[in-house]
Amino acid sequence: MRYGVVSDVHANAVALRTAIARLKAVGVDEWLCAGDIVGYGPQPNECVELLAELGARCVAGNHELLVLGRLPLERSGRLARETTPWTRSVLRDDCRRYLAALPTTVRVPGVLMAHGSITDPTRYVRQPEQAVGELATLARVDAQATVLVLGHTHRPWMVCEDGGTVPAAPGPATAFPPTGRVLVNPGSVGHSRQDEPVPRTRFLLLDIEQRQVRFFAETYDVAGALAALREHGLPRSCIHVRPGRLWAVPRRAQTLIRYARRHIGA
Repeated sequence: MRYGVVSDVHANAVALRTAIARLKAVGVDEWLCAGDIVGYGPQPNECVELLAELGARCVAGNHELLVLGRLPLERSGRLARETTPWTRSVLRDDCRRYLAALPTTVRVPGVLMAHGSITDPTRYVRQPEQAVGELATLARVDAQATVLVLGHTHRPWMVCEDGGTVPAAPGPATAFPPTGRVLVNPGSVGHSRQDEPVPRTRFLLLDIEQRQVRFFAETYDVAGALAALREHGLPRSCIHVRPGRLWAVPRRAQTLIRYARRHIGA
């Protein structure tokens, strides 16, 4: 079984169409989406339609829960607070019903999928020790599953139960060990948080029988995505964090670093 896996689409239908076309070209049996179909971007209805037409198995991400009012918006980041009311205002009733019916976990042969973590769609799993903990939880809740698919971090990642972190660069398929469990994260289809001048759409192909995963980072029509943002008065950061932005650094430290760069030549 070959799964086309996407996550964190964030209402960027331009990027999603590119991801779908590329995966169709290499051959996919089933489709999986690890959440955050909507949120931030300008095309929430179109993205729901595209995944529904594929018959994709999807889980609810934190942005689905925000749009549905199941998570408090005031605890979210600035961009989510700014854009979620717009998403709510344009989301069609049929698309809202689709999102409302999404579970927080999905099981398919060999795979369990969630958004942030198995038990919490808002939790970020970024560190190897966190991944090992998630794989231990996987063993308890689904003894038949050997692969855990998560999203939420917007970063491609692969961690093997016995072998630690494995490079998740785009290119040829990477085999994972013949035994043991593995965590994979495809990265974000529609909201790049990579330090890159032009955003790319990220996704993966998971082959359960061959125990292989292939990561993709593809260019797409960014100009088209930006035009859709402008049409609805949404900020550019809805598809791409500014190149060079200092993530995971306290605001005061960011200010000091910028000062050093400007005045000391750092």
